[in-house]
Amino acid sequence: MACLAASSQVAFRGVALSHAQAVSNANVGGKAARRPVVRCKVASPAVDKADASASAGEYTPTSDASTMNIMTGAINALFGFQPFFRFAAGKAREMMVKRGDAIGFPWAPRLAELKRHDWDEELRLVGATSRVAKDASGEYVYPEYYTKPFHAYEKGNLSLDAALEVELAAKAVHAPIFDPESKVLDPEGDANLRKGYHAKLVEQLRIKPQTIVDLGCASGLSTFALFQTFPDAKLIGLDLSPYFVAASNYNVREKSKQAGRELPFTFIHAAAEDTGLPAGSVDLVSICLVCHELPRSATKKIIEEAHRILRPGGAFAVMEMNPRSPFFQKISNNPFVFAAFKSTEPYLDDYRTFPIEDAIAERGFEYPQQMESSPRHRCIVAHKL
Repeated sequence: MACLAASSQVAFRGVALSHAQAVSNANVGGKAARRPVVRCKVASPAVDKADASASAGEYTPTSDASTMNIMTGAINALFGFQPFFRFAAGKAREMMVKRGDAIGFPWAPRLAELKRHDWDEELRLVGATSRVAKDASGEYVYPEYYTKPFHAYEKGNLSLDAALEVELAAKAVHAPIFDPESKVLDPEGDANLRKGYHAKLVEQLRIKPQTIVDLGCASGLSTFALFQTFPDAKLIGLDLSPYFVAASNYNVREKSKQAGRELPFTFIHAAAEDTGLPAGSVDLVSICLVCHELPRSATKKIIEEAHRILRPGGAFAVMEMNPRSPFFQKISNNPFVFAAFKSTEPYLDDYRTFPIEDAIAERGFEYPQQMESSPRHRCIVAHKL
């Protein structure tokens, strides 16, 4: 996801690898007009002692751990300094906008169009069907991990800026991923990334899914891509951010108008760990580019929930960054770049060292099949026993 650490190339000379090419979501800089606000409260985190220490992972970088820790601390402190944060955010955003323009997907007209919409009303509609608990004062209660800054957004995914820019950023960030040198920008890079995931997924599926749940659907980008592969299925997109769900509802209405019919999508404001869906009610659960944003304790709960809502023989599918890929290893072995990456991806180390395949199998799935879906990403598929 795209982020502020990309601007480390501007703030510091000598960084050989752009952090912006390592991530998959957008960042925001500069002043904005008034934004609708959803009030929320942080739930007290439950401590999983088994999750507190990192286990042996899929890939261990060769950089000296003490050097990495020092660099991480220094970079985190620097990015915590608000003047630098704002400067870096502006530079990163500028780079993303230029890349969008270069691939024929200009940001300014699209954002201007989106910002004219009545998002207060959109958020009201989301709240009317939300499955996220509220406290006595009417504020949503979110897990502590979800309230941390992500991708250089100070409020992480709990912001309208993140929701409005995620599609623009995905297209810009994923433009170079199929070029080994990350220099050739392909306007179809994001679409091809998702097509690659779905192609590997279809190879492994033993069923024709009728009902599909897309966990962490953001603005519906991954949900709409699933629909291209499974046009006869009912799609349920689910996200913990009311802003993303509001954007998803807006987007599906626009796509329905273009199609001349009501598309079979439902978007729900709920946690992936607690969907509220009936047990044994779906055929496929997909989670795309989300697990690296989670502590392993949350990922384990999501695996548990996926198992609960899947029918016997149904499939759980994950598309994520591949810690074994040469690209990821190159990042991991560059202390500065990895520290900058971690500054906007607070759970990256936990993801990198988490044997997710074992966790899936331990919950009652067949041992997962794992395939490369892009030079930087992997597809994991497991069927419920």
